[in-house]
Amino acid sequence: MKRIFFATGNKGKLEEMQEPFAKAGYKLVQVEADVPEIDAMDVEEVAERKVMDSYQEAVLNQEVGSVDYFLVEDTGFYVEAMGGFPGAEAAFFAGTAGADRLLKLMEGEENRNAYFRTAIAVYMPGKDEVEIFTGEMEGEVPERRRGESHPHLPYNSYFVPDHGNGKSLAENPDIKNEEMHRRKAVNSLIAWLEEQ
Repeated sequence: MKRIFFATGNKGKLEEMQEPFAKAGYKLVQVEADVPEIDAMDVEEVAERKVMDSYQEAVLNQEVGSVDYFLVEDTGFYVEAMGGFPGAEAAFFAGTAGADRLLKLMEGEENRNAYFRTAIAVYMPGKDEVEIFTGEMEGEVPERRRGESHPHLPYNSYFVPDHGNGKSLAENPDIKNEEMHRRKAVNSLIAWLEEQ
């Protein structure tokens, strides 16, 4: 089984991504990387910078040796009525203000359109190149919290996908497969890996 190093401290992301990689014959090896993220709304920009910084930290800490593929994932939550906020700052916002604060900010707002956007940046040290793969899921912010989110995926109670039968992601765990933004990005990455 081929190994791919994945820099993340988020167990929810790791769990969500392991299955499709395993089915394709890849083993995700978690690397703990604690690098500061750049202040940007664009997940592609954040992921590209983060993959380089995380790889350098992993090499310095001797967590990785010879590596073909080293990846990071960044997901943003974009709320249309808030000009795309919190965007790539979603984790920071949830950690400081709390995801519940989103509902307060949306009180009385008719436009509740929102989407998740995932960017997976893959660094190939041998080529000194970065490839980026993305996926999106559209939906809306409900008027109240719906279900209990995974501790590492706080927005799942605050997002009802367009194709979710009116249920939030937290209420409908079955949708967390092919329709999910992260899975779409993973599937694109796996298809690309199979062509290499």
